[in-house]
Formats: sequence, structure tokens, C-alpha cells
Amino acid sequence: MTNPHLLIVGCGDIGTRVGRGLSARGWHISALRRQPENLPGMFQAFAGDYTTDGGLASLADVKPDYLLFTPTPASRDEQGYRRGFSGAMSSIAEIGAAESLRGGVLVSSTRVFAETSGNWVDETSALATNDPFASSIIEAEKIFLALISRATVFRASGLYDGSPQGHLVSRIAQGLFSQAGDRYSNRIHRDDIATAIEFAFLQAEAKNPLDGIFVASDDLPARMSDVERWLAEQIGVPYAASAAESHGGERGNRRCDNSRLKAAGFTFRYPDYRAGYGGLKASKSS
Repeated sequence: MTNPHLLIVGCGDIGTRVGRGLSARGWHISALRRQPENLPGMFQAFAGDYTTDGGLASLADVKPDYLLFTPTPASRDEQGYRRGFSGAMSSIAEIGAAESLRGGVLVSSTRVFAETSGNWVDETSALATNDPFASSIIEAEKIFLALISRATVFRASGLYDGSPQGHLVSRIAQGLFSQAGDRYSNRIHRDDIATAIEFAFLQAEAKNPLDGIFVASDDLPARMSDVERWLAEQIGVPYAASAAESHGGERGNRRCDNSRLKAAGFTFRYPDYRAGYGGLKASKSS
């Protein structure tokens, strides 16, 4: 029996983490990236840009068993979201690589949810179909689920890696806090989303696939002010309400329920932001 073959389209940080993990288990990894020279040496590298016409031409003869697509918008406008999500997914559906698939994972976003009042959302909750940005993501999900018979869609919340150099910690270190601190925020550590993706592929290979949509977010939705106050304490920065009123821009206000993913057997290494940012004090003191 040959080892499973995974194709990663748009292989950035998360794709690389997944590919390394499955390669260590004996999987064959092919990956497409605009700069293929940045891929690990154990990957079969392909050059391409999934947001452009003909950008997947190099994959015409690739016949993988599984597909991982981790899309991002080509630009932060409506056209960029269409090119990065629904347009790219249509292009993937048109190439021959999809014909051999017996499973796949798409990393989507909790941005698709319509909820804005701080209530809980799960896989059955209403979607933001009037938001053109969310609509492109929703359309990509539909194409993906129709393309692959045993497909998993992870609606991931905000990704972070817990490092002092991360965007949120860097901002707080400058004394800049969120304007909408009373809004709920949701997150998932980069190690956990990568491990969840690996888990989905391993379950599929074991004939126990995670079919359909799963919310991928940690156990503790929290008000942004609580997260920022705690982080400020960890790095020794005073949290001031006046500063909190001067910085904003967050979207959404919801609490993401990860019960379905946990019921499938997945265990979070970092179940909340305090675990995920647990190394900040040690980093500050060293």
C-alpha cells in the first residue's frame, strides 16, 4: 500500500506545519506556493498563484489522495476576497488534481457568521450572506463540499502563535488597546489549527472522516478588554481605559462553540488564551 499523498494549495505557515507533521508520519507532501523555494526540502514543490487565471497550471498532472486549501484574500477588498476564496475554489475544481481525491480540508473563517450581539454560534448558525466579503468565503465552502465527497471545512477564528512579536502583543506593548473592548473575541493557536487539520486527515485515512463543517476555536471566547488587560499584566504594561478608547476596528461580536470538534475526538493543546500566551512572562524575564 502506498503512502497517502497530500496536496497543499497556498502553502503558507499553517500548510507548512501540517505538511511537516504528516511527512513525519510517512505521507508524501506536494505543495503549491508563489515562492516554492521557501518550502521545506521534503515537500514536492510547485510554483503557482491560486488567485490568478492559470495560476494552478503546474498542478495539472498531480493526482493526490487528499487536498488542503488554506485560502487568504488576494487583497482586502471585495474583488480580492472573490479571487482568494470563491474564484480560487472554482479554479481548483477545474483542474485534474481534484479527480483523484478521497478527502480534503478547507480552512474557512468564523467571519461567515451573521451574529453581532455576543451570542453563541455553532455550525448551524445563520450566515452573513449580506456581507460580500463573507459571501465569497461561504461560496468557497459550498464549492469545496460539492467537489469532494469526504470533505472537512474548519471555520477558524483568529489565529495567533502566542509570541511576544505577535500583532496583538506588539500593539499592547505600545499602550494601544481596542476601542470595542466589550465585544467578544475568539481565537485558536496556530499549533492547534495545524494539529486539527492533521487530525482530520488521519481520521479520513482511518475511514472515520470528519465530514462537513466544524467550528475551530478554543474553549474560551472572551471580551477583548479582558484579554488585553491580562496580556498587559503579563508584559508589564498599564491598562488604561482612556487608551482603550483610542484604538479600534474589530469586526463581529460572537462566542464560538467548538463542541462538535471536541466531540469528534480532538483535544486542544491551548484551550484558552492564557495557555496560548503562557510563555510571555518567561520571555519577558529572560
